[in-house]
Amino acid sequence: MQMIKKILFPTDFSATAQNAFHHCILLADKYGAEIQMLHVIFPEYEALDLPVMAAQATKEKAEAAREVMKSMAENTLAQVQANYKIGSLPEIHADVEIGTPGTLIAEIARRDGADLIVMGTKGEHNVLERVFGSVTTTVIEKAHCHIWVVPEEAAFGKLDIVAYASDLQEADPYHIWEVGKILDPFNPVIHCVHVNKDRSVGRAINFASLGAFFEHHAPALQISFHPLTGPSVEDALEEYIRSNNVDILVMYATQHSWVTRIFRKSHTRSMALETHVPLLILKK
Repeated sequence: MQMIKKILFPTDFSATAQNAFHHCILLADKYGAEIQMLHVIFPEYEALDLPVMAAQATKEKAEAAREVMKSMAENTLAQVQANYKIGSLPEIHADVEIGTPGTLIAEIARRDGADLIVMGTKGEHNVLERVFGSVTTTVIEKAHCHIWVVPEEAAFGKLDIVAYASDLQEADPYHIWEVGKILDPFNPVIHCVHVNKDRSVGRAINFASLGAFFEHHAPALQISFHPLTGPSVEDALEEYIRSNNVDILVMYATQHSWVTRIFRKSHTRSMALETHVPLLILKK
């Protein structure tokens, strides 16, 4: 399994992004990874007979963004050093690109070989985002690598309890093992949960047999299995998170998984937009 050595951090300079950057720096310390900060700007459009002015306006926005990123990196590093014990400060690079944020973030991650994308998300979204989707959900759909989503008020702390939302597919044992490897620096207890909708437990792999599989093949992995019920997948997961003091929720997203379908339903309480704990999305 590929180790996390390069983290892409998209930022819009909001308070939400600044909070996520704290997480990003501390994760980079845990993984010994470098950070690539990214700010995406829309090009300035002027009258067709004034292309030089449009290009100049875009250039000025890019230069200003680089200065803000430099200041943001310096200030956040100082705050992290003052509040946390870290092994070493990560190497940080800044990049400004021009285009549409969601799609471009995924393209840059692939182009530059990012192993993980860390980004913040807000709990309240405007009408346009509810109809057309947020930057976060676009990145989740299009990115090739894992995504670590940080809610706007989530403080970085212990990662003792992990909830992995299982879709009960044949590859789940590998995905659970992968979760254990990715989060190994935190030595967490993994709660593997499945929301039983339409008798899915009976139709898919034997949920109970997963426990025996890991007890035999990976006895060092601290893991337990919990079938859930609820009016919806989102409601059941949120209730489990609250009741069991879960520190991070992990989901595996394929093109046609129920996880992906959740993100496409703008009218539901999408976990990427509503969860109050960090959300790690595993990508194939």
